Amino acid sequence: MSIYFQLFLASFFWGSNIIVMKLLLHHLPFLFLAFLRVLFSFVFLGIYLYFHHISLNNFDKKKMLIISLLSIYLNFFLTFIGMNQVKGIDNALMNALSPTITFLLSLLFLKYHLSLKEWMGMFLSLFAFLLSIRFQIFSIQSGFYYLLAGMTLYILGNILIQKWHIEPSISFTFYELLYGSLFLWIHSWVDGQLAFDRLLTLPLWQWGLFLMISGVGFAYIQVTYMKAIAQIGAVQTSFFLSLNPIFTYLESLVFLQESFDFIHFVSFLLLILALIITKQQNKDKE
Repeated sequence: MSIYFQLFLASFFWGSNIIVMKLLLHHLPFLFLAFLRVLFSFVFLGIYLYFHHISLNNFDKKKMLIISLLSIYLNFFLTFIGMNQVKGIDNALMNALSPTITFLLSLLFLKYHLSLKEWMGMFLSLFAFLLSIRFQIFSIQSGFYYLLAGMTLYILGNILIQKWHIEPSISFTFYELLYGSLFLWIHSWVDGQLAFDRLLTLPLWQWGLFLMISGVGFAYIQVTYMKAIAQIGAVQTSFFLSLNPIFTYLESLVFLQESFDFIHFVSFLLLILALIITKQQNKDKE
């Protein structure tokens, strides 16, 4: 299975995750929900490691803690605050900024320089985001800034993996999820958001979606992005993040009863075009 198809599938899980989280936020406190999502991903990944007899490698604990703090704990904390304040589709559309943020952080930490096609893809994705908010930069909801901060810290964690020459692997992701779940558990406990009793109120179908999309799905997302960063780099990987809004949009229409928006539709077409252009960059290299 090619890394591009794996990233496409990861985008489906990521986009679907937003829908599931929006549904469950009606029943569970946001920190507790974030903790459960990471915890179940950690458990499922541990089961996979056990049955496939994959040994755990040793990593620099200080660097592992920093990446877990940025990419898991702070990312989830800020994202779930923002998720409470914006619509599902607006939540996902923030990912259209991922190529721009990744480039800026890559330039700062990795001295990375974009090719012409990568520049074109980045500007298209940036324009798609601005179009989706009707260019009203100074009147967007505060929730957008939380989402932006969460996504920036997640990408920063990925950049540091490249900068520190950490070998991306399943065992790395296992430790990342372990530390991330511990950070979220401590914060949930301190904030009084541990609400295990409320789990009994969840309908069975929502439990099924949560375990499959947010448990297995998020573990798959993390493993796939680790592989992609190693194979095609953080910048190229970031363009696949911009596919997430398309899946979220389609599912928002069905599950969240959000209305069709032609401007959003045009934005999605631009995101797909940006991805096609940047993927062609890799073909040229080959």
